Order: sequence, then structure tokens, then C-alpha cells
Amino acid sequence: MGGMAYRMVYLRIQCRGYDPAGAGNTDLTAFKAESRRLFQEMGWTLHEGREGVCDTVTKDRQDLYLHPASFSGVLDEANIPLLREQLSGAQTFQCYAADCYEEYLDLSDEEYWNVLEARRDEITAFILEQYRTKRPNLYIVDPVAECAAEHFEVRRLCDKDRRNSCGRRFVSELIIQLLQEGQLVAAETDCGEGIRTATAKELQVRTQPAEQIKGQITMMI
Repeated sequence: MGGMAYRMVYLRIQCRGYDPAGAGNTDLTAFKAESRRLFQEMGWTLHEGREGVCDTVTKDRQDLYLHPASFSGVLDEANIPLLREQLSGAQTFQCYAADCYEEYLDLSDEEYWNVLEARRDEITAFILEQYRTKRPNLYIVDPVAECAAEHFEVRRLCDKDRRNSCGRRFVSELIIQLLQEGQLVAAETDCGEGIRTATAKELQVRTQPAEQIKGQITMMI
């Protein structure tokens, strides 16, 4: 894991000529020209926005969406003071605050998988709790796998759009394993395939063949 701390950051902007209510005449020509020039001078790469879309700038693992009310994106936390200082000389806008939100880690799929593997018991307990029903004839058809993947998600630089495919795959494979071990029980319901946590009595017997289980879980993810 890298030593740098990356965070979702909102640099709050007061922009001359910008009317957030849309009641007056908004002219962002000067703002766009200056913000483009400033970031390019600082070594950022400009990605010009299409009609009605703001520009984006990128540098190393960082990115910012240049909206006239806030520059938002994932930044190396250590760079924020310097960036604010570099923007302090701007004529068309003023950066008056920096709000830091969730952290993003520089993790590969393999490293992320190892993080989840270290929490396997905790994730298993969460899944079994989500699938628990009051009676053995009741089954859960809700997307528990998706819920579990989201609950234990680690935000990563390589997955800024938050698809979390690695986390979803880990949880899906874990659910298949729990079905094979008999800790979870699957059945056809009026609403499609359902799953529930096994009763204490059922845990003594393993019944379902693995291939049948894989077919059932595919429909749940």
C-alpha cells in the first residue's frame, strides 16, 4: 500500500460572473480561460468539457472537476495546501475552503482481495445474519451479495467509479462456498431463487450438489 492519503475533496469556489440561481447572466469565459491556464501551468492535464459540461484536470493519480462553485475530485491530501496557495492569485475566482471526505486507497485487486480475506469471518457473519429468517419456509430474494459487497467496500484509486467488481466477486464466491457447506440453503420461491441461513438441524447435513448451487447463485448476483 502506498503511503499517500488520497481523499475526495471539494475546493469551494467563489467565481466572479457565476450566478448559481441562474437568474442573472452567467459568463464563465474568463473563469474557464484562467482555470485552464493555471492548472496547465501547474503541470495538470486538461480535458475540456463538452457543451454544458465542466472541464476536468488530471495529474498523477489525482483528478478535479472544475465547476464554478467547487473543484471536486480525488487528491493527494498532502497537496491540498500547496494547491490552494497556487490558486490564491486567481483573478476570476477565489478558493475559500477545502472540504475533505472519504479516503481512497492505492490498492491493486490482489491487495484488496487480501484485505477482504482477512475479514472473511466478519463478512461471513454479516451474510448469515442478512439471510436469517424466522421460519425455514421463508427465503430471502433481496440482493444480499450486493449489500455485503457495499458494506465492506474499500474505495480505491483504480475504481473511482465504484463498480467494486473485485468486492462483489469475493462476496459471490463466499456465498457459493456457504451454500456448498450447507450454512446457507437455496430454494425456488414465487419471487425467484431465494436463500436463507440454515437451521441448527440442517447444519448437520450437507445435501445440495455444487453444480446446482452455482446455477442458483448466478441469478442472485
